[in-house]
Amino acid sequence: MEIRKILFKIIIVGDGGVGKSTMIQRLMTGQFIAQKITIGTDLATFDINPDKNTIVKLQIWDFAGEKRFRFFLPNYARGAMGCLLCYDITRYVSFENLVEWYNIVISNAVDPVFILVGGKHDLEEKRIVKLTDAEDFQREYKLDYFFETSSKSGINNRNIFETLTRAILERKNLLL
Repeated sequence: MEIRKILFKIIIVGDGGVGKSTMIQRLMTGQFIAQKITIGTDLATFDINPDKNTIVKLQIWDFAGEKRFRFFLPNYARGAMGCLLCYDITRYVSFENLVEWYNIVISNAVDPVFILVGGKHDLEEKRIVKLTDAEDFQREYKLDYFFETSSKSGINNRNIFETLTRAILERKNLLL
C-alpha cells in the first residue's frame, strides 16, 4: 500500500513566557532547551505517523506572545486546522488572556481543533491556576482537549501533538 502524506497547519498561541517555544523544542529534540523571546513568528515542521500508512507533517506556527506582535496572528491563523491555546499554571494573567487568544483564532480559522495547554507542570508547587478553573474554561469554550505539560520533564509533550493530529484526522474524515 502507498504511504499517504498529509500536511496540517497548527498554530500555538498564548502570552509570552508560557513555554510555547520550549514545548516545540522538546517535541523536536526530546530535550529541554531554554528559548529566548520569539520575535513575530517561528515555523517548525514535525512528522507524526498515526498509522503505518500515513505520515502527517505538522507545520507548526509559534506566535510571539507580546502584545506588539498580535497584529500578525489573524492572517497566520487562516487555514489553521489545529490550535494549542497555552497558559502558564504559575501566572494567572496568562490564563485570563486566553479569551483574547481564543477570540482571535476562532474569528480567523475555520473549525480548528483546540487543545488547552497548561504549561510548566514541573512547577506544581507554585501553581496559581487551579485545575478546576482550566476545566471550566475548556467546557465554557467547548475546547476539544485539555492537557498540562512540562517542557522540562516532557510530561504529555508528544501526547499533545499526537492527540491533536488524530483529532484533526477525525474531524476532516481522513482516518483510514
